[in-house]
Amino acid sequence: MTAGQAPAVPDLGKLLSPGSIAVIGASPEARRPGGHPLVSLRDYGFGGRIYPVNPRHREINGMRCFANAKDLPEACDLAIVAVPAAEVPAVIGDCGRAGIRNAIVFSAGFSEAGAEGLALQSHLDTAIRDSGVRVVGPNCVGLLNLKERVFSGFGAAFRNPQWKPGPVALISQSGGFAYSIMAFCQEQGIGMDYMVSTGNEADLTALDFIEYFLEKDEISLIAVYLEGLKDGRRLRALGQRALAVGKPIGVWKVGNTETGRKAAVSHTANLTEDYDFYLDAFREGGFIELREVYDLIDAAKAFRSKRRPAGRKIAIVTTSGGAGVLIADRCEEAGLMLPALTNETTSELSKLVPPFASLANPIDLTAALAQTEPQFTKATGLVAADPNVDLLIIRSYPGRDVSTWAAGIAGAAKEFAKPVLVSLSGTPGQSAEWSRTLDDAGVACYEAPTRAVSAAAMLCGFSERERVFRAKGAPVRLAPRHALPLKAVMDELDSKRVLETYGIDVPRRVFIPVNGVIPDEVGLRYPLAVKIVSPDIVHKTEVGGVRVGVGSGELPRVLGEMKEQVMRAAPDATLKGFLLEEMASGVEILVGALVNPVFGPLITVGFGGIQVELFRDVARRYAPFGTDAARELVLGLKGAPLLQGFRGSPQSDIQALCEVISKVSWIVSDHEDTIAELEINPLMVGPEGQGVRAVDAVIRLRGNGSPSAQ
Repeated sequence: MTAGQAPAVPDLGKLLSPGSIAVIGASPEARRPGGHPLVSLRDYGFGGRIYPVNPRHREINGMRCFANAKDLPEACDLAIVAVPAAEVPAVIGDCGRAGIRNAIVFSAGFSEAGAEGLALQSHLDTAIRDSGVRVVGPNCVGLLNLKERVFSGFGAAFRNPQWKPGPVALISQSGGFAYSIMAFCQEQGIGMDYMVSTGNEADLTALDFIEYFLEKDEISLIAVYLEGLKDGRRLRALGQRALAVGKPIGVWKVGNTETGRKAAVSHTANLTEDYDFYLDAFREGGFIELREVYDLIDAAKAFRSKRRPAGRKIAIVTTSGGAGVLIADRCEEAGLMLPALTNETTSELSKLVPPFASLANPIDLTAALAQTEPQFTKATGLVAADPNVDLLIIRSYPGRDVSTWAAGIAGAAKEFAKPVLVSLSGTPGQSAEWSRTLDDAGVACYEAPTRAVSAAAMLCGFSERERVFRAKGAPVRLAPRHALPLKAVMDELDSKRVLETYGIDVPRRVFIPVNGVIPDEVGLRYPLAVKIVSPDIVHKTEVGGVRVGVGSGELPRVLGEMKEQVMRAAPDATLKGFLLEEMASGVEILVGALVNPVFGPLITVGFGGIQVELFRDVARRYAPFGTDAARELVLGLKGAPLLQGFRGSPQSDIQALCEVISKVSWIVSDHEDTIAELEINPLMVGPEGQGVRAVDAVIRLRGNGSPSAQ
């Protein structure tokens, strides 16, 4: 699947919108997992057919009860499975034979429950594979489809017939916490069409549901409570698809600490990779990171409207100078800009506002203007129409006639192509009536100024990535794919041959075997860098295996001393010989690559030598990519001015640097099944036009212990 291409979406239609449901393990007790769905489906408006299945009952709640799935009068669209864990594999097999193609398994006690649970999980995996049944769970609470009143689950979330639908789909690996999220969102006026609890994800995963909801036009925001996943590459592909369809995926990622990771395994058996890999995926795709339930509420309000900002330029309209200062501070911290209004806008505003108003951004129209309509709305409209403005934040006390003020803003906002966000100036209770008027018009309202800024940052960040995605083409190769001269164990010489294959320059060099004769003339320009060549030594400098600035008359002595020192420091290491190289100068850069088994090949760029470990000034991106993306990485470093002629130093050859970074991204992408890690440290970046040289490089292959760094 190419970036942003519509995927082969799993057919979840009958699972989420079933016409008939069998409840296997049905119970007459409404509080039991097998009894709850019978009541909620019957009483809360489900229009389809319901079949209890339990050999111990002939009738439950006035409905005929069947002994087995094979006895049902039809092949149901969905089976709800509420039986002891040990019986689940057999039940799934029965469903397959009965023609039932979807099942939700409530039962717990599988891979999250130790060795015994893992054995039972293996039986369930076999049953799923052999039966062809698509399974949600096990260890889940079910799913809701509020548009069609499908309450196919148990627990608190399925006891409330008053839930309101809305353009949000919630996918959660925690069933209990999903209820808390829903309840809080409903109280804040955020409805949800769907809630899916995925549990242990033995078959269907959160990614399957993300993929499905991305293609549903009525869903404006997908919210995901995520403990972990096993297919980071697919997550990344879905992020690209989100940008292609213009629909954000809000991800609340937990299990990010060591303690959290352990808890995630015991909770739903969802293993989680290091948090940084998720963050790298979020940054490149159509994701919004959620840190708490307020973030989800604020994102749902902001993205309910289809309006998108064309840039990061924010205008703030207030009737309180203090509120304007606060919002301005938060905007700058969030990377948003506050431009000046055009002279034309300022001139028109001055005709409407009191002489003591401030027309610098943030714009204080004054409380006096808030008392008068339609002047306040007209002034706000002038600001929103300014060509320097991409998004408008209003923080205003609406005066005496609140309803007229809200109706004026709502009416004007319908004519704007730009998003308008309002920070409530009263308490939520005081503002409830007029905030609904604005919400209905697509003007998102927030209880606190800082939350309005957070929402603006979400909108601007997503829209910026969306524009970049639509403008860029496929990454351009700078070198064709090559079969690499790979060996079982790669030393520095072998690694540099790989780089040269892809057109990456290295210093001129001569190799001398460990017991070889030192020639009188090595054919290199002195002074030289001299390094030991050994597949067993990771950090050559720590064992005395590197010397720089070596003159021609010093070479025999230096080689003898180095051999003696290295053998003393690393007596078990295999010494192949010495590498003599011409010295390279410039700014030291590190280019690293690793292939993560879950997320794929990742490139890291930072300042070289020991600086990367000392200052942690690095940028990361998944491979492959072209020179434009490489430039974003380089210029995103805090130390980037060192490459741009800082304090009179020469401008570095940034273009050549970007080309090398892109080539490295293709090396690991082309050979991710073979290469585990690659590191160039340092990569010497010369002055503009003089190129770069890979001074030291090591490649570690999968399945061997060869060194991964200098």
